[in-house]
Amino acid sequence: MFTRIVIAGLLVCAVVFGYPYLAGMLAGAKDLARTDTPGHRQPGLVVRDVRVYDLDGRLAYRGEIDLRPEIARIERGESHPHANDGAVFQNRERRLPSREPGYYREYVVRTPNMRHAGPQRLVMGAGGEIYYTADHYRTFRRIR
Repeated sequence: MFTRIVIAGLLVCAVVFGYPYLAGMLAGAKDLARTDTPGHRQPGLVVRDVRVYDLDGRLAYRGEIDLRPEIARIERGESHPHANDGAVFQNRERRLPSREPGYYREYVVRTPNMRHAGPQRLVMGAGGEIYYTADHYRTFRRIR
């Protein structure tokens, strides 16, 4: 509560005293964190040197994966046609921190040039954390 009052006070002072940069920064802090302009990449949302293998173990894709479009899709409430997109992730592999059932949800990350859903997934926790896997839950990278 105190923090909100301080931020509101700073915002009012910035507007009254003509500091538009500070006012914009305070008012749009959430939007600044989501900047999606060319050349500006959010740290951690572009995963570099990803290797994705197909069901036969052949290298299907190598390069960077930009997770921003998938995260934006999920935040908009859009689902991928894959049956498990948005389903509860049960953490059977126990590679993520243990939480109560239903805490995690999984989402498909399409692999370029793959006709099926492929092995890439985002797993999101109810607390806002996001994990990425390129190998269908064998390994995870925490994104947020």
